[in-house]
Parts: sequence; C-alpha cells; structure tokens
Amino acid sequence: MILLKLADLSCQHCVKSVTNALNSVAGVQQVKVSLHYAKVEGEASAEQLIQAVQQAGYQAEIATEPSQTLSLSGLNCQHCINSVRNALENLTDVVYADVEKTAAKVYGDASTEALIQAVEQAGFSAK
Repeated sequence: MILLKLADLSCQHCVKSVTNALNSVAGVQQVKVSLHYAKVEGEASAEQLIQAVQQAGYQAEIATEPSQTLSLSGLNCQHCINSVRNALENLTDVVYADVEKTAAKVYGDASTEALIQAVEQAGFSAK
C-alpha cells in the first residue's frame, strides 16, 4: 500500500481525474482518493503513481504525516481496532486509518467531528 499526499485538487471532478490516472497505472489493484490524499494498493511503484498524478495535472508526494490524529479509549483487542478502522475508513473522505488501541492516525479530509462520531457509533470514545 502507498499513501500519497495530493495538491491542486479542488472538486470531485479533480478526484475522479486522479482516480482514473492512478487506476491506469499497470499493477494498481485498488484506489481511494480524496481531495488531499490517495491510497493505492497493488504492485505499482510510488514513482509511477506520482508521475501519473502529475500527468493528470496535479501534484503528489508520499504522505508522511496523517491529516488528523485521534486519542482513543475503550479498545481492548484486535477486534476493537478493526471495528474502529472500518468505521473510519467507511467515511467517504477517509482514505486510510492507522488504528492502535489508544490512537488513530487518519489520512483524508473528514472533519474531526465526523471522525469522532464514527468512532462513537462503533461503540468507543475519541477526542
């Protein structure tokens, strides 16, 4: 899996253009794109993916920092972690969530309120 930080996208048309560009790269199996991040699964290299985004008219680099970090409580096991990860990644504007028992690093454009609500609906606490 490769996470990209994107720039110059301003609307859903831009998101669709980047999604199509990434899907056209040989070896790409799955893509999820928001205005500022893309998660790509498959065999393609980061260089190939960045080049595809640039050819579509946008900027990309490997994402090194999450857009938001949440403090979590109430998670006791891998099932809890998976429940929170699924709740977060089911939000349209979240491309990836790296979840541990006490924290979640979220890559995407969802609001803090939406992230907290998703965690709470899964039966846990976040701030």
